[in-house]
Amino acid sequence: MSMNRWMKVSCAALVAASGCTNSQVDPELEIQLSGKVLKEDGQPLADTLLKMNRSANSSCLFSLFGGLDWKSMKTKTDGTFSEELLGADTQANGLARCFELRVPGTGTGGNHGYASFIIQTDTVQLPLLQQWTGKPSAAAGADGVSVSYEGLTASQAGNSGTHTLTVTRSSSSIWVSRNVSSPAPLNDDLLEDAADLKASVSIQREAEIDKTRFSLYHNGSDVALPKRARVPFSRGANCTYPEAPATCPLTDGDLASTVTFPAGTLEVALQLPQPKVLRKAVVRNLDMSFGATTKELVLEGSTDGTTWVALANLLGSEFNVYPFYEATLSHPTALSHVRLRAAGTPISEDRPFFIEHLSELSFFE
Repeated sequence: MSMNRWMKVSCAALVAASGCTNSQVDPELEIQLSGKVLKEDGQPLADTLLKMNRSANSSCLFSLFGGLDWKSMKTKTDGTFSEELLGADTQANGLARCFELRVPGTGTGGNHGYASFIIQTDTVQLPLLQQWTGKPSAAAGADGVSVSYEGLTASQAGNSGTHTLTVTRSSSSIWVSRNVSSPAPLNDDLLEDAADLKASVSIQREAEIDKTRFSLYHNGSDVALPKRARVPFSRGANCTYPEAPATCPLTDGDLASTVTFPAGTLEVALQLPQPKVLRKAVVRNLDMSFGATTKELVLEGSTDGTTWVALANLLGSEFNVYPFYEATLSHPTALSHVRLRAAGTPISEDRPFFIEHLSELSFFE
């Protein structure tokens, strides 16, 4: 397969991420890129190196296609910057490239940001870029932890959007809460008894200037979370799936590790230590095979491991699969077995549908 065809096929497969866009720029066109960066307090971010990534096409997936740290530019004393490009820099075999200009963090807490965009004109004026930490704090309560923060509007008037709370351990996400507001609650079922947890708040919004659309992302500073003590009833339970090891990695309490399943895996089952009436299930870092369409995603329970009853429908009316689920269970019978089961259609005959990744499957009485 030629490089041009491979890039177009890859971009088509990733259409759900951002789609494929043909370039409308002449390769010889001179392009002026400019903008301004501020600190969180509104003062200019002076004499600071900015890094820009460039993808192989308009998919904006830099880690997959390369192009990290493609170019750098330095801000002036007033925080402004500019860079000259050629039309050829913005395209590859007829496809527009995606660019990502990074907003440096403050140096503490892991905060950072970026603006991603596609260039289709000779002048690109970026929106005003500004550092943001969120100034988060965490407080323990009777049944969990709450994370308070300053929303983006507090320091960037008029720039609003939806905030997302992410809990990490060793840089791996163990829980994500979408559409949060301050203070954002995290109950003990979500945190379990894991140590060294951190939380951060992020926000993504869209802007358009002179027909160029920008996706603007900010990730705030980390805050350490108090250690909690909840242990799921399923901790240490045996699990069954193709090529499962003797010690189940899905019930070991290591919320940061991820299992990659063999192709064709359609269900993951647990045998509980003893029958119990279950009230809650938490699913972490779930992912299906690349490009597949999930038609069914359910939690089921059994008294004998043979006959199964529905406990929760995780898909509802959508085909979207989210990495994290918190499901309330109300089945009145004590269950000895539980399972996560999926059904769907593959992207192609040589790429089967299956459950590809999962970190932890926790059930609470």
